[in-house]
Amino acid sequence: TPQVRRRPRRYRPAPESGPSAPQASPGNARDPSVTPGTLLPGVHPLQHPRQSPLHRGAPLETSGSPRYKTPIPPGTLGIPLDPHGNPSTPYYLPGTHPPRSRHSPVPLGQRPDVLTFPEHGHGLRRHKRDWIIPPINCPENERGPFPKKLVQIKSNKDQEIKVFYSITGQGVDTIPVGVFIIERETGWLEVTKPLDREEKDKYVLYCHAVSANGQPVEDPMEIIITVTDQNDNRPVFTQAVFHGSVQEGAKPGTPVLRVLATDADDTVSTSNGVVSYSILSQVPEKPQPGMFTINSRSGLVSVAVPGLVAEVVPEYTLEIQAADREGHGLRATATARVRVQAEVGKGTLTTHVLNTATGLPAAGLGVRLAQLQEPGLQWMELAHRHTDADGRCQPLLAAGQAKAGTYKLHFETAEYWQGLGHTSFYPFVEVVFIITDPAQKLHVPLLISPYSYTTYRGS
Repeated sequence: TPQVRRRPRRYRPAPESGPSAPQASPGNARDPSVTPGTLLPGVHPLQHPRQSPLHRGAPLETSGSPRYKTPIPPGTLGIPLDPHGNPSTPYYLPGTHPPRSRHSPVPLGQRPDVLTFPEHGHGLRRHKRDWIIPPINCPENERGPFPKKLVQIKSNKDQEIKVFYSITGQGVDTIPVGVFIIERETGWLEVTKPLDREEKDKYVLYCHAVSANGQPVEDPMEIIITVTDQNDNRPVFTQAVFHGSVQEGAKPGTPVLRVLATDADDTVSTSNGVVSYSILSQVPEKPQPGMFTINSRSGLVSVAVPGLVAEVVPEYTLEIQAADREGHGLRATATARVRVQAEVGKGTLTTHVLNTATGLPAAGLGVRLAQLQEPGLQWMELAHRHTDADGRCQPLLAAGQAKAGTYKLHFETAEYWQGLGHTSFYPFVEVVFIITDPAQKLHVPLLISPYSYTTYRGS
């Protein structure tokens, strides 16, 4: 007996109230009632209903079907039925833009969504990699009462048998344990306590669905809980006091020093951790305020206007502010000290101290200069300086100040090493030398470690 192939039924939407209700037809793409992105009844995910093997001989459930208790407007949602009478997954028409997932992020405080296990039913098989569940957002530092509902997990098999739900993964049965729980019968996923993004910014969970005898009815479904950031951390400067130096007469734009502050908040998805720098004050305000400027992003302090003179102002103190949220959030302050170095000329005595244990300049080390003078050949102190971040200080003898005689440089090494958490074999270092030609420039470097020092005549 020859077999007769049944042609699929054409879609005929149920009429709306009124004789002039618009009609929607999937067979006519030019129908003005069918707009792009409209989800139509009886439409196969990849093919037109006339070409779909899924619908050959299968009944279509339309908006007018008695299965629906509440009437559904034509041209909206419809669900095709497979040969067993089970609803299959609705899809958008070809040429429209179907979403990559049926689920959206669900922040607390909004109506929770429902996550349904992917189907593996009849018709075209969907590969597991095609199902992408977007992360569920959960703000940190949430207030109680707890537990709070995040999302409900559902399986389509619960229409046939009793389904029980469970979860595993981070925050459930691995450290930290007990952060998330699930109601066994309803599938509600809940958080049990406030979260801290700085401690952990996401959790990877696996949802399971089993029957009453413990047999799995679905493949495990991965869910990612993303902890969204709140601006709950202030910027923190890496140092309380920053040191720098600049030559007198420096031109605008000359770099002086760089400050740095960090923020533990998010800098990728929000601006909560994005730090902006500014100068709050300058002391003294001579020859005018605003002698220095700072790059708001990099923290580089540089000369803003000309007029730096060491004899007038040998050192400036700047109050630096760091504010998150790009300058509009939480704030912190630090101090920057800028030494103005006199221009080096003939007859100037200078020094440079290097820490050989670290290979870096020795900053903040006290240096005293004294001269052996009459009567009684006593040491007379001429200058007292502190080295800057480069291990240098202002000239100990300015131009024309040097005279022939015996001099002594006293380096306060004990205090320097104590500040670094070390003990020094030498409580101080003294270098005695003779100046025979006052017109000649003299440079006396010092190399130090906790157990040794070296000095020599430089230029």
